[in-house]
Amino acid sequence: MRAVRTIFVWLALLHGVAAETYEDADTICDRCTCVIVKRTCTVMGYDLLDCSRKGLQHMLGSWPAKFDISDPEREIVLSLSGNNITKLAQLPATNTTLVFSCRHCSLESVANGLFLDTANILRVDLSYNNLSGDSLTADVLRGPYNTEENNVLLLLDELDLSSNAIAHLQEDAFQHIVSLRDLSLARNPLGQLTGSTARAFAQLVNLEHLDLSYAALTTIDEAAFGGLCALQELLIQGNLFTAIPEAVYQLGGIHVLQLGENPIEVLSFAKPLERLVELDVSNMPMLHTVEFESFENVKMIRTLAARNNTALEVFDLSILQHLTKLQELDLSNSNLKHLHTPSEEDDHRDVGAYVNALELLVLNNNPWHCDCALQQVLHYVQYTNLLDYEEEETTTRCETPYMFTTVHLADLTFIDVCDQPVIEGPAGSMYEKPAFLRPGAIFLSLLSVGIVVGLGIIIGLVIVCLKRRLKAQGLGFTSPVRYTSVRESTTSAVYQP
Repeated sequence: MRAVRTIFVWLALLHGVAAETYEDADTICDRCTCVIVKRTCTVMGYDLLDCSRKGLQHMLGSWPAKFDISDPEREIVLSLSGNNITKLAQLPATNTTLVFSCRHCSLESVANGLFLDTANILRVDLSYNNLSGDSLTADVLRGPYNTEENNVLLLLDELDLSSNAIAHLQEDAFQHIVSLRDLSLARNPLGQLTGSTARAFAQLVNLEHLDLSYAALTTIDEAAFGGLCALQELLIQGNLFTAIPEAVYQLGGIHVLQLGENPIEVLSFAKPLERLVELDVSNMPMLHTVEFESFENVKMIRTLAARNNTALEVFDLSILQHLTKLQELDLSNSNLKHLHTPSEEDDHRDVGAYVNALELLVLNNNPWHCDCALQQVLHYVQYTNLLDYEEEETTTRCETPYMFTTVHLADLTFIDVCDQPVIEGPAGSMYEKPAFLRPGAIFLSLLSVGIVVGLGIIIGLVIVCLKRRLKAQGLGFTSPVRYTSVRESTTSAVYQP
């Protein structure tokens, strides 16, 4: 039965290939860019066929005759990007390593056995097309047949399917490419990683980099990441998560987590991620609280980016006692006023809570409230030694109180802030804006401009009216010109209209 089934599959594939139309390989180098680079001690030999934006509508029937398609140590780079191909047929046979790209090709379907004769396919880019989950079957991403094992697994290393129309995946979509290390499904309308989609991911046991950003995700089934033991980088920014998905905590070996642009209000790590070294929680418009205790579960972080969080007013830097290996911290372009948790009793924290490996601290473009507590924190972390960006010299300044407005945070450590009087108002500490920003000054400025413009308009109208009235009465500013005939010695008046 297996032999009969194999014969039927081969017949179906041969029938599909026979019905396809292909581009002429004999003249393809006249229409496209063909480059042949010989192998040297420093450069790997490769053949380049760049047919980007050349008006092609079909796959190549074969490779150009001058290409070496038998040497497995050479590489062929084929680009069909920017052509209106619609349906992608099977790639021509080659034993070389193959890198293939068909971006912006308006693809709607791909042929079964797409890589049937290209067992050494390395990287494939099918991004920015119209492919759906139904078009990505197990037969599409399969290797050449073998009489003993029925088929051979593809050695595909990188697959880019971003910016397509994939809302779900078939369960067996990736069963022939388990060696895949880099997968991008960004900007697809996935919505949820459940059911067959979750089971498809579970087969990628060698996957190291997974991009699921901007995919409208709200739910990730725990089974989806259960088999991803080798995953090191996970990009899930730009989705609709309100908390860190539970499935993420199954990724014990993850090193990089991109979590930004999600509607998370309180950042908290409920379970350990012991190998996480880079975390990005930027561009979260609803993030207003970062849980102090939660960083006990991510102690290995070395780089933390939390910029452009406009709802975040407080970031307690005493988290450094948990993040002893933290080297870079970016808190720029947010709404931060404090680097401590304000309390009624001013308890001076121990300097030991801030001692760690921090090398870079970015605080620019925040409305800092420069008080005694902020000064102490900056002193504890030795802020003057952590400046690295040129913009820090102009944009990292106090906004309140008024007496410290425009003072650079690096200079705050040299000012006696704690003994300065605080102006108390009905709602506590009051900030008196500069004179030119007060409502009365703004109103008077606008009124002055309005008066000047109004007077100019009125004077202009008066002048125009006077000129028209004088002209109507014959009292214009011009008078007729008289001409005298010298030859006849007679005076005559000629009026110039």
